Amino acid sequence: MLNLDSTPTNMTTHPTQDRRILFLFPLALGSFFLLGTVRVLLDNLKNNQFQFLWQSSFSRDNNKFLRVPINVTLDEVIEESCNVFEGQWVWDNVTYPLYKEDTCPYLVKQVTCQRNGRPDSLYQNWRWQPHGCNLPRFNALKMLEMLRDKRLMFIGDSIQRGMFESMVCLVQSVIADGDDSIIRVPPRKIFRIEEFNASIEYYWAPFMVESISDHATNHTVLKRLVKLDSVEKHRKLWEGVDILVFESYVWWMHKPFINATNWEWKGGIDGNCFNETQPIRGPYWGTGSNLEIMSILKDVINKLQINVRLLNITQLSEYRKDSHTSVFGERRGKLLTRQQRSEPKAYADCIHWCLPGVPDTWNELLYGILLQDYRNH
Repeated sequence: MLNLDSTPTNMTTHPTQDRRILFLFPLALGSFFLLGTVRVLLDNLKNNQFQFLWQSSFSRDNNKFLRVPINVTLDEVIEESCNVFEGQWVWDNVTYPLYKEDTCPYLVKQVTCQRNGRPDSLYQNWRWQPHGCNLPRFNALKMLEMLRDKRLMFIGDSIQRGMFESMVCLVQSVIADGDDSIIRVPPRKIFRIEEFNASIEYYWAPFMVESISDHATNHTVLKRLVKLDSVEKHRKLWEGVDILVFESYVWWMHKPFINATNWEWKGGIDGNCFNETQPIRGPYWGTGSNLEIMSILKDVINKLQINVRLLNITQLSEYRKDSHTSVFGERRGKLLTRQQRSEPKAYADCIHWCLPGVPDTWNELLYGILLQDYRNH
């Protein structure tokens, strides 16, 4: 059972005294409830420009590129009164997807549904539209400028890896050839952008706290043992990172089953996501949106002695039954065989997401919040 009181508390036992820390807690979903936190460290902001915020192994002396002030227009600012997590998915085949699967070389085969044989691409053309306001369109150059001289790290399991890859794909199109690279240092992946002296990183830690499943490739799902009061092992690797994005949920489940019923996925096979091509329409509250857990998390956040923001993207993701990898992904590192694809009841993956897809929206929301904070400071 997920102990929310112990996890966030342990994660904040080593605050940096000379920095003002802002936490954002996203609740993301991949047909299930995905808990997370984002720590955004914004300090020494003057004249709408970022200053150097962190010591790193990357030499500042080598940063010969000029920083560019970010011009944030009024239509790019999320109104304070607007709840961006309440809205609807609207069809948009003009401006979406934000990138193409075949133009981003950093996607792993687990999420490349088109390349893996999925016959439709409709899932790529849906845009999240909040009620009464708009999200700013993702601007890769502005995102990179906000990340200049900083580290952004996504921490969690393979769902979080999808969000990491999404962010990399969202920004890589504007980076000069040869100026970016992926470094694999298990359990981490590091995407370096030399011109901006920045990195976007992924760190495998499915429980956030220490567990027997912490090895990046050799881990178990069914036999799960965790140390609820131990975060030191992981903390050492994310210490000093400017923006931390945590997620965890499915690994805390007693059994690796998704929390969805046949009535939610009517078009599927025996209640799974196979052959689903349209989002859920109309008023809807998904079974994965656990109000009890949300309430507990809210109470814990209120007890923390730091600025905290809750980004609850659970429900908006639950509408997207059409965007899962289904039988067009992989299992245990290998693509499904033709025989396995013919048995969706046994092999359809209704947890992970195709890319481009829903994780891009998570990053659009993150971008909007960062842009809002940037302008306000």
